[in-house]
Amino acid sequence: MKITIIDDEESVGISVKEFISKYCFEKCLSIQCDVYSNSADFLSVIEEKAEARNYDIIFLDIFMKPFDGIQTAEALRKINIKSLLVFLTQSSEHRADAFLVHAFDYLEKPIKNTELERVLNDALEILMQKRPYINLTIGKQVMSFLYSDILYIIADSNYLILYTDREYRCRMSFGRMKAILTCDSRFLMINRGVLINLDYVVQMENLSCQLANGCSFPINKKKEASLKQAYIARQFSLRMNKISKGENL
Repeated sequence: MKITIIDDEESVGISVKEFISKYCFEKCLSIQCDVYSNSADFLSVIEEKAEARNYDIIFLDIFMKPFDGIQTAEALRKINIKSLLVFLTQSSEHRADAFLVHAFDYLEKPIKNTELERVLNDALEILMQKRPYINLTIGKQVMSFLYSDILYIIADSNYLILYTDREYRCRMSFGRMKAILTCDSRFLMINRGVLINLDYVVQMENLSCQLANGCSFPINKKKEASLKQAYIARQFSLRMNKISKGENL
């Protein structure tokens, strides 16, 4: 999940981020959580970087400068950002304004961990409905993994090694996993027992596939041309999707 917190109270931003990080660790969710203390800085980044528009949840303080939380939310909605907006405030008087910008929730300070957990649970349920995911048994626990969080999967005898921002080992045949994931265009088997997420590939040259996290894997020599073509096709699809959303490349 990608989350950002905009609050001019530094202590609030830190405490909310700490709770979110703990929550995602316990749920085995990959997390990117950014914190801004200035609404203008946040909006500047949003306008300059297309990838910054892909936040799943945005926590917004209402009473901040130079733009308050409602004004910031209005600016986000004007550029068609559909992130879940959660307002943080010391007063309930702006609930009606929050409703007009399609707020997901409204938390009053001091923020209770129980309320924050409720919001994250509700948000996760919606995100899981919107995005494909897979349930896997890790040890004795069933865990849910968003396709978008999986970087690669490699065969390990009768087990699989799955990597998000951490490594997991589960008992499942590689063939079964391949049959499930390759129905999605982002996943590609580049060699025997190696399945990668094309969205994390930064280069596919010289019989090597390099991922954004620095890992690299050899690719099948006989299938090099078709593998590179699949990578190019995925990159083109992502570019067209961004263009359709009006995002700068």
